[in-house]
Amino acid sequence: MARNIEKDRLEAERRRRQLIETGFRLFSEYGIENVTLQRVADEAGVGIATLYKYYLNKERLVIAISKSIWSGVWKRTLGALGTDGLGELTAYDGIALYADAIIMIYREHPQFLRFSGEYKNFIRTVKTEEKHLEEELREHLDELEPMRQLFHRMYERARTDHSIRMDIPEQELFATVTITMLSVAERYAQGLVWADDHREDHTQKLIYVKEMILAWCAG
Repeated sequence: MARNIEKDRLEAERRRRQLIETGFRLFSEYGIENVTLQRVADEAGVGIATLYKYYLNKERLVIAISKSIWSGVWKRTLGALGTDGLGELTAYDGIALYADAIIMIYREHPQFLRFSGEYKNFIRTVKTEEKHLEEELREHLDELEPMRQLFHRMYERARTDHSIRMDIPEQELFATVTITMLSVAERYAQGLVWADDHREDHTQKLIYVKEMILAWCAG
């Protein structure tokens, strides 16, 4: 009996991962609004009833995908440093670490940024209509906690190392840095740049944005 329960749990986890990976691939390539759940099910090789068993609607699948992506990104980013590495960072270095992580994603996984841009537009629309999504959205925001904690530690460290400005409240500084860097990278990845070729490599432009952010943070 116990073995059957464990087998069912592993199978359910495999199905969820399969649907998340398929949904992510389709949504990032074609746009969330342009892909139906039936297409996700077909591409994943399951029936639509199976998809609904795990994700009752597109909103829940989209939130699950975003949660999966960013959880992995921040764990890898912070995990690569290790505890000792974080201890050696100045506040300025911590902000540079975040900016470099976004640039790395743009270069190596631009599909993450395409999906992220799509996600914001999609969820902004449904959030006003679906109050029941609030719990899922809160769980998704929990995945940002490692980066919030990093910024908090860097802000506290700045009280002694004075490497970034302290005249702006912590949350405002955090929001300005994260949203600016991520939003610009998303637009480049999506090709939403006026009078530009979306196939161009915009890495250098993102480096300029990073430098502007760091200069502003340094005061």
